[in-house]
Amino acid sequence: MALQIRPLAPNGFGAEVVGADPTLQLDDAAFRQVEQAWFDHSILVFRNLAMTPEQQIAFTRRLGPLHIMVPLQYNLDGYPEIFVVGNAEEGGKAVGMRRAGMGFHSDGEDKAIPNAGSFLFGVNVPPEGGDTIFADMYSAWDALPAALRDRLAGKRARFSRIELHHVHYPHLPALTEEQKRDRPDVWHPIARKHPRSGRTALYIGRWAVEIEGIPQEEGKALIAELCAHAQKPQFLYRHSWRPGDAVLWDNRCTQHCATPFDEERYTRRMHRTTLEGEQPLLADLAA
Repeated sequence: MALQIRPLAPNGFGAEVVGADPTLQLDDAAFRQVEQAWFDHSILVFRNLAMTPEQQIAFTRRLGPLHIMVPLQYNLDGYPEIFVVGNAEEGGKAVGMRRAGMGFHSDGEDKAIPNAGSFLFGVNVPPEGGDTIFADMYSAWDALPAALRDRLAGKRARFSRIELHHVHYPHLPALTEEQKRDRPDVWHPIARKHPRSGRTALYIGRWAVEIEGIPQEEGKALIAELCAHAQKPQFLYRHSWRPGDAVLWDNRCTQHCATPFDEERYTRRMHRTTLEGEQPLLADLAA
């Protein structure tokens, strides 16, 4: 069966890859087709995969250098490139990070070099709950009023792990002084140019706390307004996981949000590989 790319929405946000080898060992032509589809559609859905950790790592590495997530305790034993998410336990000990990814964000937005992409594989998924919602940040930017786009042109937002860690991860220990030094606040352009597509995306998320050139309280209100705008139903795709599903998303032009499930009844175990990124580019809106 020839590889097919089936868009998930009329506007082209998201697509399902049909006919791929379940181990994602693709020849060069098929891989190039998948890579281009990723740039075209921002998120790709794969069904009925049966990947080993080695195969997941190998496929993701073809897209670019891999990022090793910290804290290291949640990386798969023997495979540091795989970050484990969920409530699975082995020998009474958690093997992954619980309740990771709640709240709309893009991976690494609070780092100097955010992650370019992420590839999440459903090893064990609950029969209900635990969906992942994705937001199309290209369309979110395009739909902003022209006056607001002009106001945001050339501006950056400050993203702070230090200020918001206790808000987003109240169940985890507070950051140590060493961790704070390792994750200083960063500034990124709100109108972000994608290095491959050339399109402009709204780059904002749950770690943003300030907009340069705008009084702090006013800036916080504007951040909340922009986040609420990006979460409008017309910009969203909700993925209901099935066993063997995997989703590849582009952090430069999407946001995502995990949703809860009944952790007392069900086990959820997801394996994520993560791509290193590049310094976010400021979109030249006058071009």
